[in-house]
Amino acid sequence: MQNTKNVVDYIVSSRLESIPAKALAVAKGAIQDCVGVALAGARHPGGSIPAEWARKNAGAGNATVWGQNFKTSAHDAALVNGTAAHALDYDDVTWGLIGHPSVSLVPCVLAIGETINASGRDALHAYVVGFEVMAKLGRTTQPLHSLDGGWHATGTIGAFGATAACCKLLDLDADETARALGIVYSMTSGNVSNFGTMCKPLHAGLAARNAVEAALWAQAGFTSLPHPFDGPRSFHAVYSRGLPADMTPLEELGKIYELVVRGVVIKPYPCGVALHPAIDAVHALKKEHALDPDDIASVEAGVTKYTFDKLCYLAPRTGLEAKFSMPYTIARSILDDSIGFDTFTDRLVQDQKAQELTRRISMYVHPGIEAAWKMGSRPVNVRLHLRDGRVLERQVDISKGNPEVAMTPAELDMKFEDCARLSLDPAAMQAASQALRNLESLETVSELTLVLGGRRRAAAA
Repeated sequence: MQNTKNVVDYIVSSRLESIPAKALAVAKGAIQDCVGVALAGARHPGGSIPAEWARKNAGAGNATVWGQNFKTSAHDAALVNGTAAHALDYDDVTWGLIGHPSVSLVPCVLAIGETINASGRDALHAYVVGFEVMAKLGRTTQPLHSLDGGWHATGTIGAFGATAACCKLLDLDADETARALGIVYSMTSGNVSNFGTMCKPLHAGLAARNAVEAALWAQAGFTSLPHPFDGPRSFHAVYSRGLPADMTPLEELGKIYELVVRGVVIKPYPCGVALHPAIDAVHALKKEHALDPDDIASVEAGVTKYTFDKLCYLAPRTGLEAKFSMPYTIARSILDDSIGFDTFTDRLVQDQKAQELTRRISMYVHPGIEAAWKMGSRPVNVRLHLRDGRVLERQVDISKGNPEVAMTPAELDMKFEDCARLSLDPAAMQAASQALRNLESLETVSELTLVLGGRRRAAAA
């Protein structure tokens, strides 16, 4: 049962002092970004509806629901905060997982951390452990797990990484950790069919909640199959049935850090990351040419098969659908100089000019891009056909926000402030920012969560 042993041994034996400084720095930035986008997502129906459900059915007031001004049980806080963190699709990505790591990790770590008075240092350590397990597991089976299997890795594989983080924070032994991973194996869920609806962010919330429950139940003595990554009914055999898996990445745990090698993508735009290269391409063309939308006859976007499969809305009618629509996003990038929260509101999506331009834009699998793509940023080739016969073309292989084209510290701070101000007053926002910057120095994570409650407001339309 070597595969599971590799995972369990890493979780139990990991020591903070052995983690590279760069990995810790990337982790702190990702945690700050996750908290920020969750505070913005708390104002969106996808974040506020679960919060109202939790408020009405609140359990023990042990853990803070960010931006909603109440406490509940650790597992419900993880569920609600995880869902809010993914509600706007503005959260980070790591390419090993081909999914969103922090939206399950940060909510479950802070929920348990607040409940047991964990230090900021221990919370940071737990995040790194969970991230590494999640990303390595992702590399064993992605992209086929999502592309052919139809699973949303943020929910399925993410649940295992989040559970690893909880086990580390609770200081579970090897037997308890193995059982926790076995318990969450029976709880993992999330399918790509629900992209463009509120269920996509729910997958992150479920991963966070299930991780809390799995770790606490294992601590209490609940039993399970203690080797979920081995045997004829392993996670890979059941969830990626018939698809090949390479388990060697699990041997790298504790030796080669995903946080260092691949890092995270911090999104500059609140939409599916596969759209980001197209946004950058269109904006680059606009800087070089004076483009009038009425002069554009048609637009073609060449993408990978994975991107084509996931961006399923060719004519979106809602803001959530638009976050997974290549035609609409390109249209809006042509019409507007910036892409932000308002871009993906129902009102702007249904704007007549945007709808007309969207109908002139198509997406196809680009043979050259598909042949060259393995893992990582998904390139997009954009060709604008003008009515005067000219063709303007730009391909972006690595979009803004990837480690190779990272957002500046000033841009990261501005993003956090733009998000956090929707739920926190200026004093609380400043206190939260300061606590996040000094996470490893906090005596307890409650110093952070204390200022994340915010004030209750109506959800954004």
